Amino acid sequence: MSYSDPRPYAFSYYHDFGAGTGSMTIRGPEGKKGSIKEIDVESIETFNAVTTEGAVNLGSSAAGTQYVNMGLGTLAAGAQQSLTDTAADLVLDALPADTDIHLTLKAPTGGTPAGKAHVHVMIEWY
Repeated sequence: MSYSDPRPYAFSYYHDFGAGTGSMTIRGPEGKKGSIKEIDVESIETFNAVTTEGAVNLGSSAAGTQYVNMGLGTLAAGAQQSLTDTAADLVLDALPADTDIHLTLKAPTGGTPAGKAHVHVMIEWY
């Protein structure tokens, strides 16, 4: 693998954002840096955002947002939101080699929190 011949990886998760925040750790192949290509969120239950909105974050620590801070607002059931829809959601696309990257699926707060979705994270490692 090299920068001119990156290897794409896709990570897919189902999460009930209304039930609480979830987190996972992503780590690329040994010695390889990464580049975030896309994050897609496909809603299957409308999100609410009474106090704070739900979000998809990527960071170097739990709940970190060094790479991605993607708010979901009141994403409707059946709707899709992509990282590339809003340039400001991508903070930094370069992922360091041999480092845990923390994916946080942040719950909305206030009222009765709601929102279920499939989350797809696409990263190229080189």
